[in-house]
Amino acid sequence: LCNVQWRVVSLRPMKQDWETPFGMPQRTTRLFGSKRGVPGNPLGTIAIYNEQTTLPDIDETTIRETIQRISRILGYETYDVTLLLVDDDEMRETNLESRGIDSPTDILSFPFHFHKEPGLLEEPEFDIPDYYTLGDMMVCVPYVIRRCQEDQEQYQQNRDEENGQEEDEGVGNDDRGVSGAMANVDDPQKRIRMLLVHGMLHLVGYDHEEDDEYLEMVQREEEILEKLGNF
Repeated sequence: LCNVQWRVVSLRPMKQDWETPFGMPQRTTRLFGSKRGVPGNPLGTIAIYNEQTTLPDIDETTIRETIQRISRILGYETYDVTLLLVDDDEMRETNLESRGIDSPTDILSFPFHFHKEPGLLEEPEFDIPDYYTLGDMMVCVPYVIRRCQEDQEQYQQNRDEENGQEEDEGVGNDDRGVSGAMANVDDPQKRIRMLLVHGMLHLVGYDHEEDDEYLEMVQREEEILEKLGNF
């Protein structure tokens, strides 16, 4: 199943031309979110930086719509979100500098705010548009493609081995939430959109380091996946 990693906290600089953490390329888009729960406040900006070359026809429009829908479900649709779509080298470098792991992974999240509890962030101390951002996500597109292929091969192998045998009892950790839902999905673009559910939950304070945290997070993932419906 997909290797969904835990979050890394990072506070990005608040300026027009900012350099992302861990040596990622400089961005030039300035985002302006707004306080949630105020009638008439506009939707936050979804900034997508497509720096990968593995999947040239990636559907940024649908990805942006998916992020907007997840933000609305979470109650933070007026906050900005940044997504970087990258290749192996950039993800490997970021994963090494942020987590000490010298290999790419599927997704990393960099929350901007601390949280009071999972799903509830601390309000910005100052009512400044730049502060109304959930943070950044990074998705490694070639990694997602490889996992699609590996999971399909594993799925076929398991079917061959289980042919004529009784089904196993119990459910492993990866059978829940986004990881479980992606197991039989062979479309990398659909997988990327499903991964965004996991990444967005990290941005609002969910984690899965402890058993109780894991159960709370995968339950919320399943609720959001159900609301999103067919990707």
